[in-house]
Amino acid sequence: MQTEELTELVIKALEDLKGQDIKAIDVRGKTAITDMMVIASGTSDRHVKALADSVMVKAKEAGVMPLGTEGQGDNEWVLVDLNDVV
Repeated sequence: MQTEELTELVIKALEDLKGQDIKAIDVRGKTAITDMMVIASGTSDRHVKALADSVMVKAKEAGVMPLGTEGQGDNEWVLVDLNDVV
């Protein structure tokens, strides 16, 4: 899956669950870690968890396996690493 397609998938998953302040930042050429960063806010810890879970489910359905997640212990913040998109 192309970076742009994966970015759109992530944004759609966040929009479907009413993620707030969704921003996509192109970091190609600025870091070797990833190509795109997508940032969103949730209204509560449960909402943040639901947003991250939705991104992981939609990615898996599209055949993209997350490389890992961070921050799911307290759900104040969660990072989902999809390689080209974080």
